[in-house]
Amino acid sequence: MNTVLFVVFPYVAVFLAVFGGIYRYYSNRFSYSALSSELLESRKLFWGSVSWHYGIVLILLAHLLAFLFPATTAAVLGTSYRLAVWELVGLSLGFYTLVGIVILIVRRLPSGAVARVATSPMDWILLIVLFIQVLSGVGIALADRWGSLWYLSNGVPWLRSLIRFGPDASAVSPLPVLVKLHILNGFLVILLFPFSRLVHLVSFPVHYLWRPYQVVIWNSAPQRPRLTTPLLQPAAAFAGATDPEEPSSSSTSEFAGLPESSELECPSRRRLLARISIASGALAAAIVAIPSIAFLLGLLKPREVWRAVGAVDSFTLGKTVEVSFIDSSPLSWAGITAQTAAWLRRVDEQRFIAFSFHCTHLGCPVRWLADADLFMCPCHGGVFYNDGTVASGPPRKPLVRYPVRVNAGQVEILTSPVPIMS
Repeated sequence: MNTVLFVVFPYVAVFLAVFGGIYRYYSNRFSYSALSSELLESRKLFWGSVSWHYGIVLILLAHLLAFLFPATTAAVLGTSYRLAVWELVGLSLGFYTLVGIVILIVRRLPSGAVARVATSPMDWILLIVLFIQVLSGVGIALADRWGSLWYLSNGVPWLRSLIRFGPDASAVSPLPVLVKLHILNGFLVILLFPFSRLVHLVSFPVHYLWRPYQVVIWNSAPQRPRLTTPLLQPAAAFAGATDPEEPSSSSTSEFAGLPESSELECPSRRRLLARISIASGALAAAIVAIPSIAFLLGLLKPREVWRAVGAVDSFTLGKTVEVSFIDSSPLSWAGITAQTAAWLRRVDEQRFIAFSFHCTHLGCPVRWLADADLFMCPCHGGVFYNDGTVASGPPRKPLVRYPVRVNAGQVEILTSPVPIMS
């Protein structure tokens, strides 16, 4: 079943999306449109469309960057602080996008809504599938924490195996049911691409960048009241005006029955909300970007703390055991998740070696196989010798070592944020 769901189905979805989209383009090119209903309900569409498009574009961009640059992404998420910030930003974008898709659905529900007339059965199917996709993403962020790390350690290798035509479903088969639903529903969205209005994604007017400027001359009376209704504004502008500089009597009469400008709805509220959104987005971006850039440039040094892991006499000579300790930068709400671990081996009476618990490929926890005298990564088959060097598999760097010391009869490890990538 896993082979059908996570190997066959993705290939079928992509095949239909590509070749079905090409066939539709050459057989019915003028159907490549979003079929916008903005002229029907511009105000309702504004609140839903803006939330949906801005939210989903940022979420898809985050997924794409993590897929293209997994090592950099893993380094950015390498501390509990940055991981928590990214998860919080992702959850906020998820709720923002969810609000947008709900508005786009609700505006079509009333039987008398003009948008419902322009909604086809495929539109309903697409809206429901997109709603499930966003809702499952929010559910993962709430119920299965640290989804960004799961995506790096399981989703990205699986997607790359599909691209290399060497599909390996073992990376995603052990994931929770909600995560599997999110993955399969995402490929269902891809499958629906050539059969729905999603085709407008590839009809972006790139040629606008080099086409000649379009000059528009408004034949309007001076100091006329500014209208917010797009259908009334051009009509009033052209009605009865014979000269662009001097208004005619008929033009003046057109405005006689209109309310005073003070009675018209002022667009200041929309400008205020837009500025608040821009300021909030800039603040969120700064919270994430500044520490991340400082870390990548080496300006932000990870916090290191000596943690005691046990008395010297409690460790057997030559035996490798798992020891646990509190993360060097624990979050106040982390709870049990602040607990991390390492592999510790006693070399002689006063000398110990400590290895990171995390594979240098994509951060999966490695296991110590005493009978084989090897470290083994269960996620992607990475194997390390007993000294931490790479034996085989995807990892290219040895296991990270922690500095160890003996202090007052206690073995202490100089801990640092989880070294997902060495």
